[in-house]
Amino acid sequence: MRHIHHRHHRELGQGLLEGLTVLALVGTMTAVTLPAVQNLRREAALQRAARIICGLIVRGRALSVARGRAMALVFERDAGRWRCFLAEDGDGDGVNRVDLRSGRDTITGEVHRLASGGAGPGILAGEPVPDPSGHGVLRGDLEDPIRAGRGDIITLKAGGTATPGSIYLSDGHSRMRVIRIYGATARVRQMVWRRGWPRWKRAGW
Repeated sequence: MRHIHHRHHRELGQGLLEGLTVLALVGTMTAVTLPAVQNLRREAALQRAARIICGLIVRGRALSVARGRAMALVFERDAGRWRCFLAEDGDGDGVNRVDLRSGRDTITGEVHRLASGGAGPGILAGEPVPDPSGHGVLRGDLEDPIRAGRGDIITLKAGGTATPGSIYLSDGHSRMRVIRIYGATARVRQMVWRRGWPRWKRAGW
């Protein structure tokens, strides 16, 4: 009986040691993989926001040419959350907020909210973000990530031109993207930047 009792305690001790070893391994794996998973999620959210905006610009350009009237990509901020949508000029004077409120200019398609996953229009605070043009750091109102048009409205004209400018996106942590719109062609170019990088890099989709 003493032998059985001793063996039982030894097995319990071994089981406890094995359990603690497994818990330590799980903790180590979690500590290693969790930041990587969070980075992947932030990057995916940032890419999603960029795809939405680029897709709206391309669609708006096509609609303006097809319909022979101006379209616009409109950004709005409400309680810290951004949304954007396409609108059609209904009276020939360009899309503006007065006409949107009155119904003369109309929203075309879906209204997209851009704060999903923590990513959306924004510029990383407290960071010396380089100017994408390659001239020093980004200046101006760092609370204004939509650097295009009056009232955060980017007009897409029937002749295939657009309001030139830049739309800055941030994951709120360490990454940014910028969508640059070229006025003469309404084409877009996308660039990426991460904390610590000396300059922006051309982005893949």
